[in-house]
Amino acid sequence: TIFTFVFLRIFGEGIFESPHKIGYGDFSYPSVIQYFIHFPLFYLSLFLGLVIVISLLTSEVIQRVTAVASIGLGLILFVPVIDWSMGKGYLITYPLRLKPFFINFFNPLVSLTEIGVSPGQRIVIGLIGSLIAFYVYRKRRNFLIALLTLIISFGMIFFYGALPTIIALDRPENVYLTGGILETDQQKFAAIYALLFLIALLVYYYRLNESHFKILVKSLRFERMLFYSGIGIFGFILAIRQRGIGFQANFFDLLGLALLVLTLAIGFQAAQVINDFFDVEADRVSRIRNPLLKDIDRNYYSIWGLNLIFLSLCLALIISYPSFLIMVSYLLLSVIYSVPPVRLKRFPLISTFILAIAAILAMGMGYSLIYANRALNTMPKTILIPTILGLTFGFIAKDIQDVVADRENGVITLPGLLYNQSYIRRLPLGLLVGISYLCYIIFIPKVLIGATICSILTILYTVFIKRPKEWFYFLMLYLYGIYLLLILLKA
Repeated sequence: TIFTFVFLRIFGEGIFESPHKIGYGDFSYPSVIQYFIHFPLFYLSLFLGLVIVISLLTSEVIQRVTAVASIGLGLILFVPVIDWSMGKGYLITYPLRLKPFFINFFNPLVSLTEIGVSPGQRIVIGLIGSLIAFYVYRKRRNFLIALLTLIISFGMIFFYGALPTIIALDRPENVYLTGGILETDQQKFAAIYALLFLIALLVYYYRLNESHFKILVKSLRFERMLFYSGIGIFGFILAIRQRGIGFQANFFDLLGLALLVLTLAIGFQAAQVINDFFDVEADRVSRIRNPLLKDIDRNYYSIWGLNLIFLSLCLALIISYPSFLIMVSYLLLSVIYSVPPVRLKRFPLISTFILAIAAILAMGMGYSLIYANRALNTMPKTILIPTILGLTFGFIAKDIQDVVADRENGVITLPGLLYNQSYIRRLPLGLLVGISYLCYIIFIPKVLIGATICSILTILYTVFIKRPKEWFYFLMLYLYGIYLLLILLKA
């Protein structure tokens, strides 16, 4: 119902309001962002925000409030109809100026069409705020709480509607058409409401089931999310250096980089959810962080995973079309990695090679901010080859904690084959993991000292620590990545 009303409103606005075109105009990348990302995220984030407020003020379960509010959402369909009946429709935008918007919104004698606010919007927003306050009054029988609800509801609606103009310091015409990482105005608008939607979605999930939400938070693999996000930023910085251009970040460039970080982090976690569904038996032994082992509802977790997939793809598409295609490929890799009958994670080196390719895709997304659809073709082989080789060997360490579970479930890994309680017998495994840093020396001799230190420390840790932890290997990986980046920037 919610998506139905949202997309019918978007469709109707294009027809009845100016410019009277299906889809608002001809097909293009910005028009796709506008129609399928920007406008839906605006409505969905505002809807979730209002539902959360109503739920808090009425103490109603959020599912019940959502069901009632989804019916009321149908009122947004009347905006273009009202405007069309009053003339020929209007050019609806975010308010071009804040002062007349806030001062005269409820003044019927003052027209706001010149700043992008139509009569239909004003009528329907007034009706929605009033109905929300009436609903709260019926539930609480308290006039002051109903009045507070009315003020908060209008405040939220005004804030959401005026936010792009607030960010632009009341001069949107000077901000949103200036190019940058988020090149078009539609990308910039979509980025703003994508972040609001993400925040609203997390709060909504918390209100939906507090105990389940805490399980979700505890299940997040922050060290791996940081790795994939970090390697995306690594690729972006290298691309700037390779292109030989300066980078003077403005607000929306930084927002674009934030989207890059979030896209890769959320994309990884979406892949992890897919993996969790097919690793339940193995995780009973070694990884109790799997939410499915903590009595979480499978449907709840499935919807959570679908939301993560949706978010990762939306954020990637906002960044650029090449980034979207990279994220699609990244998620498809996770399917052949985790899902039977292929389930490549069962096979030594092939499984870690898949993870290495996923890391290259993450780096390629960073490159795409500078090189667009030629991102993966412009990455230097001196980085590409040792990264694939190094991570193929280095990611062997991720399975050390799962040796017992993998052996019991027939999953063949090198730690499962080589790991032993004897120091000497753990040496071959330590050498395999440690060699990952040395791969770079062949292509970048200047990293000799750092690569050797990281390699020796990794070998010693693997050999002499009886129960090595994953966090150590990721810490070494982060430190070496920073060292490698500094060496490359000085070259």
